[in-house]
Amino acid sequence: MKKTLIFAVTLLLCFSTWAESTKLTIKNTVGGDLDEMGDYDLCTKSTETDINDQVLTQDIFGLGDRLQIDFESKLLDARFRLDTLYNYVNSSYESSDEDEEEIPDLLFVPTGFLHFKPIKQFGLVFGNDYNNYFAIPSAYLAAADDTTKYGRLLTNSLGYEAYYSSGDVGVMSKGFAFGATSTWKWGSFYDYYAKFAGGATVSSSDAAIDFGANVGVEQFFDLGFTAHDLTSSERKYGIFAGLTAVNNLILNAGFYYNFTDSDYLPEEQVTRSDDDDNDVYEYKKQTTKYAMGLSAGYNFRNIGLSIYGDFISGLTNEYIGNIKYFVKYNGEMYLLSEDTSTIVRGETYVKYKYKYKKKTWEAVRTDEYTENSIPLYAQLRICYDINDFVETQCSFKLRTMINNSDDVWYTIYPRLGITLPNNAGKVTGGVRIDLNKERHDGITSISFPLSYTYKFKKKF
Repeated sequence: MKKTLIFAVTLLLCFSTWAESTKLTIKNTVGGDLDEMGDYDLCTKSTETDINDQVLTQDIFGLGDRLQIDFESKLLDARFRLDTLYNYVNSSYESSDEDEEEIPDLLFVPTGFLHFKPIKQFGLVFGNDYNNYFAIPSAYLAAADDTTKYGRLLTNSLGYEAYYSSGDVGVMSKGFAFGATSTWKWGSFYDYYAKFAGGATVSSSDAAIDFGANVGVEQFFDLGFTAHDLTSSERKYGIFAGLTAVNNLILNAGFYYNFTDSDYLPEEQVTRSDDDDNDVYEYKKQTTKYAMGLSAGYNFRNIGLSIYGDFISGLTNEYIGNIKYFVKYNGEMYLLSEDTSTIVRGETYVKYKYKYKKKTWEAVRTDEYTENSIPLYAQLRICYDINDFVETQCSFKLRTMINNSDDVWYTIYPRLGITLPNNAGKVTGGVRIDLNKERHDGITSISFPLSYTYKFKKKF
């Protein structure tokens, strides 16, 4: 009886300790807003000029909901997110790309993870999308209010996406990722810290290995390193450093190897020609072999004003390219080999097939990029809090290819946020304007993001 009583008291104390550190957060966002919840703004009108100077138009109506549930405790952190996205597209043209995957009008995207921490210094993690949960502080881009995938100790580095649909309704699946983490703190005030993480991402056809480390001193400096997709010849690295010694100041720097994040680099028009001399003009996302980034900002809290700036630029005109070699047999094309190598912009990106009669390899197609061009991204964001309930901000984004004056993308985005009284949520909206000379001589697209967010928090 005595042993049973001691065991019961011990169990109760352990549960009380665990319960005191338990927090549940439920956040729901509804509307159409790229920044807040998904792939679409509420209303978007875009125009594009083709090689025959014909103006092609597209009207998109997007509406969705993001339900996110976060659970935090000493033993377990967990997140479940369900994105529900609906879009209606009224287009003056139909896509002729046979390889383009048809995305359902109504799409459900379930994501989440579990971080199990049986020991204070070690943990195990499972999921398909970690978001910024394992983000390195010095990898933060203040103007974008985001961290690139290179600044995350663990991530779904494959970028795997598969659609399972029936008609206009579908579910998007992502690759499964798992790994281990280790966190250490020491010093008189536990101000020294070190975090390590490693893991793997697997899909139905591929696998990748990630690793990252983050060390620093609270209120002094932060350092980080990531290596993503180590099993591939297109592996990616990130090195980051940040100063945290000054209150309200953000000062971060980063170096990237094989930077391919399409959120920050522009699209460029390339000319594709096959062996039948048929030219096709298409837009491709940019990559760069070496890149360097800076992010800075300051919050003038006494007047409610904050200013942030980001800058990422390629350092050379090189990028990582794939060269694939094919052979045609019985009317089918078979991949013989694939090489990954450094390619200078302006060179040819080639696929080959074997001509039996001529007994030679000949090019199936070539992609001509702008010669010597270097991708660049810059953004400025200015925020001003009118009062405790109304906040305004305006951002200016530039994405361009140096040495190519036609490939200049501008984005202007004024935004207003209103916090409703009595903890009734927050409404945000604005106008997002994209301008590009090559896509269209003037406004390329204009959209109206609008969303409502409600958050519920409970500590146990």
